[in-house]
Amino acid sequence: MRKVLLIVALCLPLLSVAQYQRSNDIFPNFGNYERKGWLVNPALTYTLKPFKSNQLRLFTGSDSVYDVMINAKGKLGVGLEIGRFYAIDNSRIISYVDFSMGIKILRGAEKYDATLDDPDRAEPYLILGEGTFSQNYATASFNATNAQPLNRKTSIHNTIGINADYRLTEYYEYNDRGLPMDLNVPERFVFQAHYKLGFGFSMGNNLMFIPSVETPLVTFYEYDDLKSTLSIFNSRYRPLIFRLTVLIMDNKPDRKCPTKRKRGKSESLFGALDSKRPW
Repeated sequence: MRKVLLIVALCLPLLSVAQYQRSNDIFPNFGNYERKGWLVNPALTYTLKPFKSNQLRLFTGSDSVYDVMINAKGKLGVGLEIGRFYAIDNSRIISYVDFSMGIKILRGAEKYDATLDDPDRAEPYLILGEGTFSQNYATASFNATNAQPLNRKTSIHNTIGINADYRLTEYYEYNDRGLPMDLNVPERFVFQAHYKLGFGFSMGNNLMFIPSVETPLVTFYEYDDLKSTLSIFNSRYRPLIFRLTVLIMDNKPDRKCPTKRKRGKSESLFGALDSKRPW
C-alpha cells in the first residue's frame, strides 16, 4: 500500500501543473477538425517479475521437507484497443478523456529449485521444475489525461484511468514433479486503476502519436489489500503495457449554403404581399 501511495504522490505534482499554468493547447482551436476523434492503441505487454525471489518450505506426505527457491520470469504479449477521445475545454487539469475496448494478452513463466532438507546426505537432493502461463483478456478502459506542451510539436501526457478485464481464454502448464505446489490464478474478472506516462508527437493538424508505458496502481477486484500486482502460480507479476496511441481528429462537417428559392408572384423582396393594404 505504501508503494501505491508513493506512486500517486509522484503523479499528483505532474497533474497539478496545469492549475497554475496553461500554455498552448495541444489540439487546434480552429481549422477543419473537431476537438474529438478516434484513437487506436496497439501495444506490447510484459509481466515484470518481483525484484526478490520467493522462498517457501514444502512438507510432503512422507514427512520430507523441501526448501524451495522460486524465480519468476516475464514474457512479452500483445494488445490492441480502439476507442474515442474528447478534448475538455473548461478544465485546467484534464486536457482530454478517452474510452476504448479491445484485447490484451499477459504471458509469463516460473522456475523453482527444491532442495531436500536432509543433513545426513552428502550430496543435496535437488528437484527442478517450471511452469508457463498465457491469459487472453477482453479489456475496456476509461482515462483522463493532463497534457502539457513542451514545444510546438511535442507534449507530455500524464494519465489516470481505470480498466476492467475479463479473461476469455487461458493456458497453464506446470511441472510440479510431484511436489504440493500452490498454483494461484487471479479471478476471471479484474478491475484496476492505472497510471500512464507518455510523450505526444504532433504529425500535422489532425494526427498525434503518443508512445507511453502503463502500469496498475491498485487492484479493486479481486481484492487483495489493493495490491497492484497479479498473483499467478507462486509469484506476483506487475503488468507493463507499452502503447503507441494514435489520435485521429474528426473532420468538421461541410458547411453548405441554403438552397435558393424563387419568389412567387405574390411575394415582394421583403416577403408576401398583402393585397388588402393600400400600399
